[in-house]
Amino acid sequence: MTFSHPRIEIRIAPEFGLNCIYFVFKDKFTQDASEQATSNWSGLFDSNPDTSYSFIWDCSQMSGFEPSARTIWYEAMKKHKTRISHVAIISPNILIRGAARVMMEVFGVKSKIVKSLDELKELA
Repeated sequence: MTFSHPRIEIRIAPEFGLNCIYFVFKDKFTQDASEQATSNWSGLFDSNPDTSYSFIWDCSQMSGFEPSARTIWYEAMKKHKTRISHVAIISPNILIRGAARVMMEVFGVKSKIVKSLDELKELA
């Protein structure tokens, strides 16, 4: 599975573990990007109903997000949260890390929040 949009790229990342999906957010995350991306990864969940996934959200290039984009993402997370084993969030931006921390607490999904990919690799 590979998905590409000017604001987000998604790929299966076996180098980070079985059934790991790697997301790279770019610039401002928009409603359009969220709609297309959630349709893509939700479709993977729907076509593999017995599989759980881990996520890596690389927000290193993200500058922010539209509230409508977050709402769409929340709805997809809510639908599939029992099949998300954990989420690792990468961002040097304290505001994005804080927003991610709140999101993970709302959904009760296990998470790691780090400042860089190197830091994530050190924790593995």
